[in-house]
Amino acid sequence: MLILYNLISTLGMFLYIPRLVTRRGPEDRTAYIKERLGASSYDRTDIWVHAVSVGETLAALPFLKKLKREFPGKSLTLSTTTYTGQKVAREKFPQVNRIMYMPLDSPLCVKRAAENLRPALFITVETEIWPALFHALKEAGSRIIILNGRISGRSFRRYRRVRPFIKKVLSAVDFLYMQDRVYADRILELGADRHKVGVMGNFKFDIEVDAAEDLPWLDRVQGKIFLAASTHKGEEEIILQAYELVRNSNKDVKLILAPRHPERFDEAAGLMEKKHLTYVRRTALDRDGASPDIILLDTIGELSRLFSRAAVAFIGGSLVPTGGHNILEPAYWSKPILFGPHMDNFPIAEEFLEKSAAQEVRDSRDMAELVLELLENKDRAARMGINARAIVDRNTGAVNRALALIRGYLGTD
Repeated sequence: MLILYNLISTLGMFLYIPRLVTRRGPEDRTAYIKERLGASSYDRTDIWVHAVSVGETLAALPFLKKLKREFPGKSLTLSTTTYTGQKVAREKFPQVNRIMYMPLDSPLCVKRAAENLRPALFITVETEIWPALFHALKEAGSRIIILNGRISGRSFRRYRRVRPFIKKVLSAVDFLYMQDRVYADRILELGADRHKVGVMGNFKFDIEVDAAEDLPWLDRVQGKIFLAASTHKGEEEIILQAYELVRNSNKDVKLILAPRHPERFDEAAGLMEKKHLTYVRRTALDRDGASPDIILLDTIGELSRLFSRAAVAFIGGSLVPTGGHNILEPAYWSKPILFGPHMDNFPIAEEFLEKSAAQEVRDSRDMAELVLELLENKDRAARMGINARAIVDRNTGAVNRALALIRGYLGTD
């Protein structure tokens, strides 16, 4: 079945090349294309870690930094799939020896990278399954570990249709360290060896905060901040309607709108212009001294620090069936949290609801009513924030458990 996968993935690679060449984002287009096609030059590395995009990269940063400190003599390569993940990695983790793009999962692309990098250990974050790459790495003599693993309900159903193939692919993995028991049971049902599966917790609970970092531009934002984070298409309309309702009752509230993907910044701006709403892009604040009602966050890397200044935080990807995004950063800052009904990617959201650490909203009226209530009822907002932080504190330790596993494979310097 791997032969069939390789044929399909190779055909897909050729079909993808035109999009690869024209895709917006990467600054060094030649390096980007060569790395995605596995045609770059590669030097031997000791550890190769892969984190797909911004969320996985940020979640893995505390682990990556501790890994580099503990094994300073080991060369470390970090790969991402997206430009935004790459940008965050370069800004937040300069200690790494190399940052590169993950080759497309076709034998024509991954074989050269695997043979030349030849890592003693390949680590992929959050259950990215790469059949061609795993095969090439095993042929090169590398060990493979999945850390912070998870299998969403959608992925589980899809993988179950090809269970014999997935079981074969998983047999190449030396250890699968999953976030919780639900994900561990799913990977076992897909055919993973019971002796190779463990539960480590979630990297995202081990939040790394640099208190020295500040956002001076926020000092010009006067009023209470309603932060709508990691929003997707179809959500901004609901959020803006809710904000208009909130402003009818409380003129002191400011909205910071942060679309999940940079390519949607212009789309969100166009939506506000169509609704004749006054807003300012974050990148224009340095040129404009005004204190706007709405700020469009069109930067990368500032969102996590914004949670510390928010009065109420809404987590996007949850009003539309995307699966939701990280609720742990606002929880770390003891903030009241709102999200929609689609939080499949974060099963712990149920615990947040059960323990009155978050509230679910379904439409603009729901959202407006809860924002106003939390702004007016400071005791309830404070209790929600305290409950949220308590959940974070109870679940820390995943980074140390992951490092303990890695020591078993690498020993000590």
